[in-house]
Amino acid sequence: MMEHAHYRAAVLANPHDTGAELRAHREACAECRAFTEQLLKFESRLERAMRVTIPSKADVLPFERKRGNAPPAARRWMALAASVLLGAAIVGGVWLSVPQPTLAAAVVAHMAGEPDAWQRTEAVPQPELADVLKDSKLRLKPDAGIVSYASSCSFRGYRVPHLVVQTSSGPVTVMVLVHESVLHVTQFASEGYRGTIVPVPGHGSIAVLMRGSGIGAGEIERIADRVDDSIVWTG
Repeated sequence: MMEHAHYRAAVLANPHDTGAELRAHREACAECRAFTEQLLKFESRLERAMRVTIPSKADVLPFERKRGNAPPAARRWMALAASVLLGAAIVGGVWLSVPQPTLAAAVVAHMAGEPDAWQRTEAVPQPELADVLKDSKLRLKPDAGIVSYASSCSFRGYRVPHLVVQTSSGPVTVMVLVHESVLHVTQFASEGYRGTIVPVPGHGSIAVLMRGSGIGAGEIERIADRVDDSIVWTG
């Protein structure tokens, strides 16, 4: 069956694609169906915003003022300009919300490519860990916990650190995404994982995932905060 990340990449390229494989995935996956509906609403709003017509200069001038009020033509022009700005604001707001699920889906999809990451429990040798972290210009404080897996992975065109940290709540996957900026904390649950993506001003974002549907979102966010606190940025 098609993966979430592949489906969403395809519908972002063409929201109206009616291919059989896409249709089958959409019918079977409520999460991707909701994602498609949101994308189509965005496209509809974009079309409406772009249909706003700005009047010509001849329709607005001259500005004959009477008792301090703008003439009807000027008021119509200002209303239309406000409509354009409102449309742009709506489009901008929806567009900013669209990439977030896509980034989360890409993080989850990446996990499938490294199934042995959760199996290790012994600490990664310090030189090996430092080599993985150096390109992202960071190191971990001594109290960060046992890092049992460390790999420099290809993710959306960049090399990023993919770590597994042992915590009292169990093993936690951490991906340091210095090239992926997000505006807000984004929580997600998919494919048996629960996770959160948190913004790190000036350093992209951090994705933290745990396996199991019984894990609370609050616990994930607390772990993400501890991970963030354990990072020392060196550049």
